[in-house]
Amino acid sequence: MCAEDPFTQHQLPHHHKTEHHQCLQQLRMNMEQQDGALSPGVRKSATGRTAATSLQIWYILHVILVLIDISSSLTMTEVKIPNHIMRLKSATLGCRYALDGESLYSVKWYKDGHEIYRYVPRDKPPGQSFPLPGVNIDLRNSSDTQILLRRVTLQSSGLYRCEVSGEAPAFNTVSESETMTVVVTPNHGPKITGGQPRYQIGDTVRVNCTSSPSKPVCHLSWLINGEPVQKSHLRQYDKVVVNRDGLEMARLGLEFKVRPFHFKHGDMKLKCVAKISSLYLQSNEESVEGESQQRAPALESRETVAAKSSTIAAGCATLPSSLIVVLPPVILLLLFQNGNWPRNS
Repeated sequence: MCAEDPFTQHQLPHHHKTEHHQCLQQLRMNMEQQDGALSPGVRKSATGRTAATSLQIWYILHVILVLIDISSSLTMTEVKIPNHIMRLKSATLGCRYALDGESLYSVKWYKDGHEIYRYVPRDKPPGQSFPLPGVNIDLRNSSDTQILLRRVTLQSSGLYRCEVSGEAPAFNTVSESETMTVVVTPNHGPKITGGQPRYQIGDTVRVNCTSSPSKPVCHLSWLINGEPVQKSHLRQYDKVVVNRDGLEMARLGLEFKVRPFHFKHGDMKLKCVAKISSLYLQSNEESVEGESQQRAPALESRETVAAKSSTIAAGCATLPSSLIVVLPPVILLLLFQNGNWPRNS
């Protein structure tokens, strides 16, 4: 369509709009000349066909000009921002683009909507940073394709956006953004509390797993004998902020009724895993035994004591019966020889 068409007017760059307008004006002049050459009768009958043909031609020209504009526009090829980075480390944020025949006007970086860096080739020096809490840009190692953040802190976390603009008259602009999170890992692994040293079949296990302070908060999970537990057995708790830095603690409960299959070779292993992305992974495991496994030694000990206390009685009961028959006459004979036999008065 022609440049006076509002639909086309706001879509094409300035230099393409001018070319488009000139093409359509030439097309109109040609059509008017052809229309003037026709007789009045033929001119009236050909009016409908001419209007339809002109609309088709205008549409084709519009599509061609738009395609030319797209093929020569500025494009963003890559934005590389680390999703997670350890506190006090340096972070490199990359931004690559293709000018496709255009000239570069500027490259700008934003954090949470605030401009933090600008690169304009015509400026001296071309790179310039803007102060913002948690943002410390190393200008020596920053350019139109990357910026370097020194010793990131928790305040460095946020949404970073790279914006690239072409020169006049089009001033085409492209941008992309990613979120970066600064990580503080826990000082030690998760702790398991609330467990008993032994359980019987039918007992209810109620234990909690608590992570040490971190940022972001740890993701906790439970395993029984190496297998993930059912969601219905988990007890969720709100995270707790523990200091001015905003470090957080997580807690996850586990509650279930003990079944025979929970014991493998006489014991049951409860394991809690704490994880932060791919940067941190620690676990804690406790092993508890079944009640029957604990009582067996005590029962065996009591039986041993009872056997010792009845040793004498058992020994007498095992004497030969012939020896018992012979003993009384022998005793009487000994008494008669010693003169201890009782006499009549």
